Amino acid sequence: MSSDAATPMEFWYRLPYSQREKYYNWALNLVLSIGLVLILFPIYWMVATSLMSPEGLFSLPNPLVPTDVTLETYRSVLETDVLLWYRNTIFLAAGVVGLTTVAATLGGYGLARLDIPFKKTFARVILFGYMFPPILLSIPMFIFWRQIGIINSLPGVIIAQTATTLPFSLWLMWQFFQTVPYSYEESARIIGCSRFQAFYEIALPLAKPGMIAVAIFSFAIAWGAYTIPTVLLTSNSKWVLTLGLYSFTQQESVLWGQIMAASTMLVLPTFAFVYYLQKYILRGFRATRI
Repeated sequence: MSSDAATPMEFWYRLPYSQREKYYNWALNLVLSIGLVLILFPIYWMVATSLMSPEGLFSLPNPLVPTDVTLETYRSVLETDVLLWYRNTIFLAAGVVGLTTVAATLGGYGLARLDIPFKKTFARVILFGYMFPPILLSIPMFIFWRQIGIINSLPGVIIAQTATTLPFSLWLMWQFFQTVPYSYEESARIIGCSRFQAFYEIALPLAKPGMIAVAIFSFAIAWGAYTIPTVLLTSNSKWVLTLGLYSFTQQESVLWGQIMAASTMLVLPTFAFVYYLQKYILRGFRATRI
């Protein structure tokens, strides 16, 4: 080999900067496009499967694009209690979002503004509680919920599910309020505002991106909750959609078309909701340096 032959790295650095940047952007876009296809393909396949007839679903080879599109699976799903489960899921998600957002906002403001002893240690201990999986908490919750009489009730599940979303949400709001200059509230206090007025009129509007990020995070967790509702809900009329999906699993067969149709009804609304508000999540995380 000739000594004048350039190595790949030498050839790369000999290129003009604009050309290197062009190749870099092209390679980055290619990698991101491949990753996007890999992420979206399961969602596409779920929707496509839900539109196939039973004959087309088990035909070989299975086409990537359904040729016999039908809404029969959705019709059969709607004949079940899926709309009731949908209502229960919306009620559960709304309750968890409301409780988590209010509690995390008030708690985060208190940790950021009040002179509480060992508050940093307390905040880290709270975040450490988020590391425990829900299955470790569900059995003690079941025993305690049964003793106080809120077993098999959606309010009981809302309280239990809030306990799993609150630690990270509280830590997030604590970090976010630290980015809000305290001098704004001090100026409001000088002109006669109370601490609550300074919080409500100054800090709260500035913390809105963080509150929206907390709301979306808690909504995503509550909408797809399975472990805690499985343990605490014993009646079919109280089920949420994640539990209702298993009603399409029979003893000798699995109704894949109905499962995919119900999963589509479960996933697409929350996917669209989170995608529409993703800018608030990113803004909230950037503000807290996550």
